[in-house]
Amino acid sequence: LGVAGDTDSRARLVEDLDDLVREVVDDLYLRAFARVDGTPTFTHTEALAIARAAVRDPQARLEPADADRATPHGRRVAFAETVRAEVEVRKRRLGVLSYDDLLSQLAAALADEDGAAAQRMRARWRIVLVDEFQDTDPVQWQVFQRAFNGHATMVLIGDPKQAIYAFRGGDVTTYLRAAATAARQQTLAVN
Repeated sequence: LGVAGDTDSRARLVEDLDDLVREVVDDLYLRAFARVDGTPTFTHTEALAIARAAVRDPQARLEPADADRATPHGRRVAFAETVRAEVEVRKRRLGVLSYDDLLSQLAAALADEDGAAAQRMRARWRIVLVDEFQDTDPVQWQVFQRAFNGHATMVLIGDPKQAIYAFRGGDVTTYLRAAATAARQQTLAVN
């Protein structure tokens, strides 16, 4: 159902956006610093690291969000924001989608509680079991919540002490927020 949202039917799924990110960084870095007198705010290598981090976890907030854009921190945040926007433009132009795009588009399609995507998912699954829930990212939880909350039995299994996928967007805070909404919590005392 990831293509239930705003997707070009001819778009192709790609696993790795790194070549596109490199191209965007090269173009934006030249635009930002080619005519600067003195030392640029950050190196090209640092720019690539900033871009990769921003694109790797597209729903993550870029901090410090309120930094003055004239400061080094503010320039980095602005660069990351510009990279994200430009990568989106070029993905559309090239007709490519990432796995994150499929997930985000499904979450958007589920925004209408009575929409086709939500109805289809609810008709198909009456019980939803999510293992390793501590590694769920905010968009994944949004999908589960929008599709199934109040319509299906959701069983979320996780241990916040085992959260290991922060590098991929897994967010223990999402786990804790979801756990706080649970009608019932149980603990496995002996494994």
